[in-house]
Amino acid sequence: MNTMEGLPVAVEEHLRDVLFDRTHPLLLGFDAAGELRDVRGDASFYGIDPASPDEALGEIHDLFVGLPPDTGENLPFVELANGRSVHVHRIPVADGFYVLLLDADETRNRERMHQQVSHEAALAGYQKTRAISLLKDVRDQLERQRAGLEEANALKNALISTMGHEFRTPLTSIFGYLDALDTASVDAQTALPAIRRNATHLYALAENLLEYGRGEAGSAPLEPAPVDLERLRADMDAMFQPLAGSKGVEFAATLSLHGAGTPWFDEIRVRQVVINLLSNAVRYTSRGRISLGLDWDGAMLRIEVRDSGIGISPEFQASVFTPFNRGAQAGSVGAGLGLSIVRRLVERMHGTLALESVAGQGTTFRIAIPSAPAPDSAAAVHERALRVLVVDDDPDIVELLRAVLEGDGCHVMTLSDAGSAIEEAMRSPPDVLVIDVEMPGMSGNAAVFRLRSQGYRGRIVVLSANAGAEARDAALRAGADRYMTKPLNLDRLRATVAELAAGKR
Repeated sequence: MNTMEGLPVAVEEHLRDVLFDRTHPLLLGFDAAGELRDVRGDASFYGIDPASPDEALGEIHDLFVGLPPDTGENLPFVELANGRSVHVHRIPVADGFYVLLLDADETRNRERMHQQVSHEAALAGYQKTRAISLLKDVRDQLERQRAGLEEANALKNALISTMGHEFRTPLTSIFGYLDALDTASVDAQTALPAIRRNATHLYALAENLLEYGRGEAGSAPLEPAPVDLERLRADMDAMFQPLAGSKGVEFAATLSLHGAGTPWFDEIRVRQVVINLLSNAVRYTSRGRISLGLDWDGAMLRIEVRDSGIGISPEFQASVFTPFNRGAQAGSVGAGLGLSIVRRLVERMHGTLALESVAGQGTTFRIAIPSAPAPDSAAAVHERALRVLVVDDDPDIVELLRAVLEGDGCHVMTLSDAGSAIEEAMRSPPDVLVIDVEMPGMSGNAAVFRLRSQGYRGRIVVLSANAGAEARDAALRAGADRYMTKPLNLDRLRATVAELAAGKR
């Protein structure tokens, strides 16, 4: 119900004068072809010369790119080339349409002050959150460093205690047999297996200590290459057949090939895993049989090491993978590093490790390691910062978006007008273009439309203070991938940028 009907004439005239004075209405009439046919109001107030209005009218036409001719539209706070902020209303009629311009400078200034306060609060809140997050990261880093120092100290102590027995005992045996060979007090058939056994033990021990000393952070990157699995099998057979035979234990190494394709692995790490498992098996098996099984199915290498040794009691099975553990098996004589290194290397190669054991009957280790992709079939992945171009004439919004996106590791470039954005996007396409609709000169929708018409295929996010469905549809018709309204949900914006950069539509 209109409660203002029947106002005194003097009041109506006063209201009209006040509204006209504040809004400076300008009515532009266009025919169906978009040609100007009528101008009512002070055109010069809006920088329009009635004698040659083409440039200014082109700017106004750009505001409605993508909008059907018979559809009305209200665009708040459009900034014209002369710097004035206006409300623009498109009003369709039977034989054309009208465009009504209302001065919005006063309202815009109040809105900007409100947005500035809001953005400053949002930026302060974001910076506070980032500061807290950084403090947590520093605390976590200090905690990791403390744990690393404790681990390093434990390693030093373990090394000192290990050196006395683990290195000196096999070295004594090796040098003793070499001296015996020199004096011919022992034959080669007796000496060489003993030397080989002790040298293999020293090799495995040295590799394990080096790997453990590097730690997770210091480990060298994996270097996958084609692996000759038959040669790997033969080398293991040549290395451990004599060691097992010297103890009266049968040894067998087999290879099964079920799939095509070349296996790609870091061969040094795979060999280290197999040598550690077989060294363990030889150490704790004094009768029966030890077997190594290699199985390749075209995508996965499965390794099985089975022995008939002393086995591992259930209560100790979880602790055998703990570094420097020497109490899990009765009569332990190793440094307690082998199985912990096996687990670390298998995890680094994205594999799985399973243990089955019965005390007094034997132990089986099963490992499955996926092949690394060959270079010709692997997608090349280049880690780099996402490039985001932000276009908005509001410096507060620009700085807010810069802080948020750079906080996610993006490289952010900013511009304040749509024309420059078109040139920059075509010259050096960003991963994502974020552009505001309401800007001086050319609107964001017009810029998007022109980019698409020039063949631009990059991802585009349009921002607007207008939450209406018509405004959203107009932006999407112009060619935007996403439409987001202010005030912005910053988490949603970050997720949208990441999603579009990943190629999802």
